[in-house]
Amino acid sequence: MIAHPRTDDGDQRVAFDVARALMLEAAVPLGIETVSLNAAHARVIARTLRADDDIVPYARSAMDGYALRATDTADAATERVALRVTGAAYAGDEPTSLAPHSAVAIATGAPLPAGADAVIPIENVQHAGSEIVVPAPLRPGDFVFLAGDDAKRNEILARPGDVVTPGRAALLAAAGQAELAVYRRPRVAIVCTGDEIVDVSERPGPGQVRNSNATMIAGQATADGADVVEIVRIGDASGPLRAALERALTSCDLLITTGGASVGERDLVKRTLVSLGTRFAFRSVALRPAKPAAFGRAGRTLVAVLPGNPAAAFVGYVALVRGVVRRLTGRREAFPSPVRATLLGRIHGRADRHYILFGRLARDGAQFTVEPLDNQCSSLVRTSADANGLIVVPPGSPDLVSGAAVDVEVFDWDALG
Repeated sequence: MIAHPRTDDGDQRVAFDVARALMLEAAVPLGIETVSLNAAHARVIARTLRADDDIVPYARSAMDGYALRATDTADAATERVALRVTGAAYAGDEPTSLAPHSAVAIATGAPLPAGADAVIPIENVQHAGSEIVVPAPLRPGDFVFLAGDDAKRNEILARPGDVVTPGRAALLAAAGQAELAVYRRPRVAIVCTGDEIVDVSERPGPGQVRNSNATMIAGQATADGADVVEIVRIGDASGPLRAALERALTSCDLLITTGGASVGERDLVKRTLVSLGTRFAFRSVALRPAKPAAFGRAGRTLVAVLPGNPAAAFVGYVALVRGVVRRLTGRREAFPSPVRATLLGRIHGRADRHYILFGRLARDGAQFTVEPLDNQCSSLVRTSADANGLIVVPPGSPDLVSGAAVDVEVFDWDALG
């Protein structure tokens, strides 16, 4: 069960690894629903699926050619073997039967006639009137797709936690799975706080910035399989903030906030959430950036509090909240496995916390290299656009120089150089 050390305004700081563990412990897949296969792309399968029959349940020709009995070609290496062509078979036809010492013209994908066990490609035979001359012996199974070559009856096709990719959907379609039991998508509400933020369509005044965090988090959560059901921008006044948070808590499975997460006079989010019944597992993380990140539960709703600085909010989502969203969707893998890369540059480690830096990962032959971005300021928006991975440096690491091996959590494989 998720730990709830206390609910006052104490620091409640935990290590980065502990924060991840507490968050994943609290995030369990939601209810199961049935959807059509065509509507199941990127959904997560909730029940084991097995093949009701062999896929495909009959042997088929792998080539345009002639179906025959391999035993009838056994003497072709030493003498002339001619087989009479008695018919033709095409994909979609009912299987016919094949008499000994004869052949049937056959198209790719057509079912083998009963008695046939091999196919000779059309380009490998000589034609002599109504006969074909076979130049060499064939073996049973030559140029044949055997029954069940995709899957055997009762073979497992998908397990709970598998994501419906186009390839997996095609296999399930071949198995006749017109509907699938999948985990429900988590409903996510996003509340961005701060008197300084304005909508994207507005022109910021003095001291104001556009709300980039909402766009970033909504995109991340949607890509991870959630339905974003509400996005709210609210100032720092206590009354309106409480009303916005209270309303959001009733509409979602996971509430994500940005801003107001520290301990300043106007940092009201955590204390307001406590007043609404939120019990925090932790209120800050030994992490740079995103130190003020917090996580807890209000009734059935999970709550993730992220800082307002854009780079810190990005790190907080990718390094912490992503695992919660993915687990709620039913995925087995909460976070992608890190890539081991060779550092190009210098990193000053931190004694008491994990240090996460934006970096550009690239392939160097069979290996990876990563270059930290020059400016790691948590207030920047551009770092998340210019980087494709996060360099994760554990606490107590020595200063790292070029050539050191580091772990990188990749968030944009398409941008890999």
